Amino acid sequence: MESSTLARATRIPGAVQSARVLLAAIAISHLVTAVVLGIDRSALRDQIASQHPELAATEVARSATVAVTAGAVFHGILLAVCLLTAWKLATARSWTRRLATVSQVLSVVFSVVSWSSSPMFHAVIPAVGAAQLLVVALLWTPSSAREFFAKRT
Repeated sequence: MESSTLARATRIPGAVQSARVLLAAIAISHLVTAVVLGIDRSALRDQIASQHPELAATEVARSATVAVTAGAVFHGILLAVCLLTAWKLATARSWTRRLATVSQVLSVVFSVVSWSSSPMFHAVIPAVGAAQLLVVALLWTPSSAREFFAKRT
């Protein structure tokens, strides 16, 4: 059993293996983002209050709660998708490559919204975005990756 697992792992091209590792790292970034949002509510409340001075304290607190909840759900979904695709890419099924591609491209697009709405994560958004685009390039550009997924279809 162990030798078949080893044999299968060696047949996965390096580009696909690298994409899987990056997806795991991106998943961790989604987890950390959700945790930081939950822990640093006061910073989020301060940002909302400074951007909307007309809001009462209760409205600011409610807006922060909504933002934290929405962020947790959003990043939780992306965390699950990253982990699923990182795991399933080894199967060489084309749907896994398409799901990884679509989810990473959409995540980069959504990062623009995060960037414009709050400076809280400005330090990490470019690095994570670059990693997400690299995942897409690793899954589609190298001939070894294209052949890996073509064999399965």
